[in-house]
Amino acid sequence: MNCAISIASVIFKVYDSDGNGKVSFNDILNVLRDLSGSFISDEQREQVLTQVLKEAGYTKECYLLLDDFIKVFGNSGLKMEVEVPVD
Repeated sequence: MNCAISIASVIFKVYDSDGNGKVSFNDILNVLRDLSGSFISDEQREQVLTQVLKEAGYTKECYLLLDDFIKVFGNSGLKMEVEVPVD
């Protein structure tokens, strides 16, 4: 298993909060909400995620297995950056 797949597996496990081996639209939204806080609205998060899934051939009703997750987010060009203020 290459390094990128290993990292994706770890990230997938974070999104798969109930450990059932699949990730739902709401699972992903919950993690995105935790990561982005109040910087973007719930509606904006839903719009972005819906578009990313659509571009990969999925809908918000789909459950993603690890391979699906890698397909969607491995090529999405999305990047989550966090800025930490330093006093």
